[in-house]
Amino acid sequence: MIPSWQIRRQALFWLLAAFAAVIALHAGHLPRWVLLAAALAMLWRVQCFRGAWAAPGRLVKWGLLAVCLAGLLLEYGTPIGLEPMVALLVSAYVLKLLEMAHRRDAYLVVLLAFFVAALAALFDQSIAGAGYILGCLLLVLAALIGLHQSDAACGRLRPLHAALALLCQALPLMVLLFLLMPRVGALWSVPIQTHKAKTGVTDSMSPGDFSRLGRSAELAFRVSFDGPVPPQRQLYWRGLVLSEFDGRTWSRTRRTSLDDGALLQWYGQPRKSWDQLIERRGQPLHYAVVIEPTRQPWLYALNTALPDSRGVALSRDFRLVSAEPVTGKQQYQVVSWLDHRTEAGGLSADRRAIELQLPGGFNPRAMEMAQRWRRLASDDRALVERALDFYNREFVYTLQPPLLGRDSVDEFLFDSQRGFCEHFAGSFVFLMRAAGIPARVVAGYQGGERHPDDYLLVRQYDAHAWAEVWLAGEGWVAIDPTAHVAPQRIEGDLQTLLGNEEGFLADSPVSLMRFRHISWVNRLRLELEALNYHWALWVLGYDRKQASLLRDWLGGTSPLRMALALLVGGGGLVLLIGLWKLMPDRPRAINGLDRQFLALCRKLEKLDCARRTGEGPRAFAARISALQPQLAEQVKAISQAYEAMRYGGEEPRPEKLARAVKQL
Repeated sequence: MIPSWQIRRQALFWLLAAFAAVIALHAGHLPRWVLLAAALAMLWRVQCFRGAWAAPGRLVKWGLLAVCLAGLLLEYGTPIGLEPMVALLVSAYVLKLLEMAHRRDAYLVVLLAFFVAALAALFDQSIAGAGYILGCLLLVLAALIGLHQSDAACGRLRPLHAALALLCQALPLMVLLFLLMPRVGALWSVPIQTHKAKTGVTDSMSPGDFSRLGRSAELAFRVSFDGPVPPQRQLYWRGLVLSEFDGRTWSRTRRTSLDDGALLQWYGQPRKSWDQLIERRGQPLHYAVVIEPTRQPWLYALNTALPDSRGVALSRDFRLVSAEPVTGKQQYQVVSWLDHRTEAGGLSADRRAIELQLPGGFNPRAMEMAQRWRRLASDDRALVERALDFYNREFVYTLQPPLLGRDSVDEFLFDSQRGFCEHFAGSFVFLMRAAGIPARVVAGYQGGERHPDDYLLVRQYDAHAWAEVWLAGEGWVAIDPTAHVAPQRIEGDLQTLLGNEEGFLADSPVSLMRFRHISWVNRLRLELEALNYHWALWVLGYDRKQASLLRDWLGGTSPLRMALALLVGGGGLVLLIGLWKLMPDRPRAINGLDRQFLALCRKLEKLDCARRTGEGPRAFAARISALQPQLAEQVKAISQAYEAMRYGGEEPRPEKLARAVKQL
């Protein structure tokens, strides 16, 4: 007889299956040594069950704990942050599996598994991610059910069947609560400080940065317009303004801080004095953006944007920022005016100094050429046109530009003349500043793929950099030197222009974008994309729609209406499940042990010794012994063997019972 506190074979099987699935769920952001430790813990657990290895002693367990803590500190450098905290919890999960000896330990492992599986939603909110989390929860629930069943009680898959039934019964109530329950703020929070690089536009730009993004087909964001989609050449998605240059790298200016509230205009606030420097003309564009996780606070929008969502602000350099870093899919509404004038009245002395700053001792040839143009040009506009004519001669737009040295602008302009957008934008701004014209680099995305459902898909390979120059009477004017070298890039897309280059989509070898020239693959890709978009819009973005939808469904959102809706909806679901459970018993699958015991009962019925309703095997055998003494020994032996195999944990052997019943 197996002790009640011991973990049985079937329960251990489901515990390990759930453990493997939950660890795999986090494999993308865990250190490799944590994954190796999880695999070793599973092996050790199996060997302990087989009796081949001894359970770890107290000294070993303390040593493993110290090694895990030291490894996490070396890996991340600090315990503060999302990934270190998740890795710490997963390490505790691994160590608890290794320590598990009693059934009560197994219950704690199950509870940890539920929590660790749910944490995966912090990293992936896609449909596939949600489905995998649900699958992991199903396995954990099967492990919990397996802990309450003996090995002989059922087949190995019965806990999974029971878990699936419970999950299916819970899903309608889960959907009802999702739709009706009001959203409240978190009672606690985790500092979302990341230690893992994320593909996308960063807050600095060096030669080669944007060309590397051309290797990725990863989605950056989606955009849906209330009206017609603007022409491709007008789709410049502004994200960052880079004003400081150290001779090689462009970065954001540090002379002003966005922590200063005067430099941010949040949604719903009165217009700041600097926002009134924008003259917005023509018809506004209303659109919604669903951005993928970037782990950065900046957002993307067309020029002269105004936020139309809470938690979004317009900054002093006329771009959008979020109140918190974007760690999950986020939707925000924007209003933009493509026809505008910005700061046409003039720049302050401080702002002008920032936008003319150049380091000394770099790029002498470019400096000399710009100053010569300055002497020959009649005005600033003529100098800009001369620079664009210069780019329109012998320059080549390519994803694989040569490496540049210390004087990167000189080497690009006069030697290689091969580059990507960051080469053209950075060198153009350098020339303008050298000629005395305030200029800056703007980083973001350009264009996007139009989906048949009439929204835009902007991918990492759409990353783009362009320039803004300040001209008297016109203000800040966007200039894109890339458009003069490769106009197909602005009017079309990068795949059409550079799709045959070796580096294009090199980081996305299995992306369906590689096969969009095959019609059925492209249709499949677009259908999957539409499914993911509507998931992001209606499921992940439901919080923003909940109030208006509930007003339409319930006629209001008062606490009384909400309580009645939950009571009626939830009560109705419980009533339906109860009625289903009370229906007449349906035929159920009978395992081998039960089948042989029922065969015994049928044999004894021929002697007018029918088993009574609710009579257990032991009581039935005792009654038969009194009625038919000549059968007492055989019937008791069969009943005892059935009890031991069915409920006592002995190895199920239906064929042994079958022989005994046949010999009766």
